[in-house]
Amino acid sequence: MSQRSTRPRPASIRPGLGLLVVVVAVAVNLRPAITAVPPVLDAIQTDLGLSATGAGLLTALPVLCMGVFAPVGAALARRVGREAAVSCALILVVGGTLVRGVDDSAVVLYGGTLLAGIGIAIGGALLPGVVKAWFPSRPGAVTGLYTAGLVAGAMLASVATVPLMDALGVGWPPAIAAWALLALAALAAWVPVTRRLRVAADPAPGRARLPWGSAVAWRVTLYMGLQSLLYYAALTWLAPLYVDAGWSAGRAGLLLGLFSFTQIFSALAVPALADRTGDHRPWLALCVGTATVMLAAFGLAPTAAPWLWAALLGLGVGGMFALALTLLVKLAPTPAEAASLSGMALLVGYLLAATGPVLAGALYDAAGSYRVPFLALAGIGVATLAIGVSVPPAATTSRESWNPGVAEPVPISEAQPATPERQGREVPRSWTSGW
Repeated sequence: MSQRSTRPRPASIRPGLGLLVVVVAVAVNLRPAITAVPPVLDAIQTDLGLSATGAGLLTALPVLCMGVFAPVGAALARRVGREAAVSCALILVVGGTLVRGVDDSAVVLYGGTLLAGIGIAIGGALLPGVVKAWFPSRPGAVTGLYTAGLVAGAMLASVATVPLMDALGVGWPPAIAAWALLALAALAAWVPVTRRLRVAADPAPGRARLPWGSAVAWRVTLYMGLQSLLYYAALTWLAPLYVDAGWSAGRAGLLLGLFSFTQIFSALAVPALADRTGDHRPWLALCVGTATVMLAAFGLAPTAAPWLWAALLGLGVGGMFALALTLLVKLAPTPAEAASLSGMALLVGYLLAATGPVLAGALYDAAGSYRVPFLALAGIGVATLAIGVSVPPAATTSRESWNPGVAEPVPISEAQPATPERQGREVPRSWTSGW
């Protein structure tokens, strides 16, 4: 008889309302540091003398961090535990957001944005693994909820920053720094709820390899990057497009808020619909196609129906983003491997996405109008659609050969029982033997 270990058994993680609430609370705080900036971008450019390219960098910098620092999340989780690592991410978001209110200088603004961006990167990289571990039976539905949390945080900051600035009678630095209070509240909720889980958690597994050799992983990564590029470029330049057309900053902020608001509905509904049908591709085509058409509409006829364009663009963007996060969770068999796929997708995908706001700003500087950048984004939308529908459903990926260099899967027939050795080659249980 084997000797029973004397180490305390880890506490079982039973999905409950408390865990769900704190996951959503963290998600809500991973976007305000980014989306509080576009409604006051015109004032920032005026005060600091920034070009459109430099202004685009304010949104691109956190996205760049989300790529560069995504692997830091997994490394930190191995050292201190997944839940404690999320706490560290929230602390960085609080600190970086607060720093931006210290002074109206470019150094302080970009420095605080960098610090908050690192926190956003770590938190974003860890959430898919948290969902996989805490809610293994409902990954699609819970991913939809925390995606809705991301969208809700983005909407709140984009709508309320200018009214907050006017109500307090302050400039843009205190207005964008005030969102640190929301992140502080999320930290205060997260720590007590997850303390027992942190203490009782099993030691983190050894370092997982990123699935560089998998064609499917690369398609997921490129889809993640391109759909994020479209989102962050639109987020950055939608409000300035209408301020340039003569709208007030407050009205342009409301339009940006509508763009974020409608994302909530598709972020909640689309993953659940994809779960029900078992195939994400029709829903991905619908969402990316809608977003692409609306980006073209903003480029060709921005004043024809701006509120309708913004609402439809939000529906498309919310759905395609939620599907990207759902793929990161559903295509991975374990929480550790979900973190591995997420690390690759976030590292490469967000490095690609960071070019969007800067590229659109550079095109505006070169062309002198917003038509060229929005039409360029519509062209990128077509490429995003093609790559997204090429990702196979989760139900079929387990039957594919994930091993690099193996062109075709060799099915295990009922007449020829599989040995464990054959199963290890054909039904991979980890990225190291599969993706």
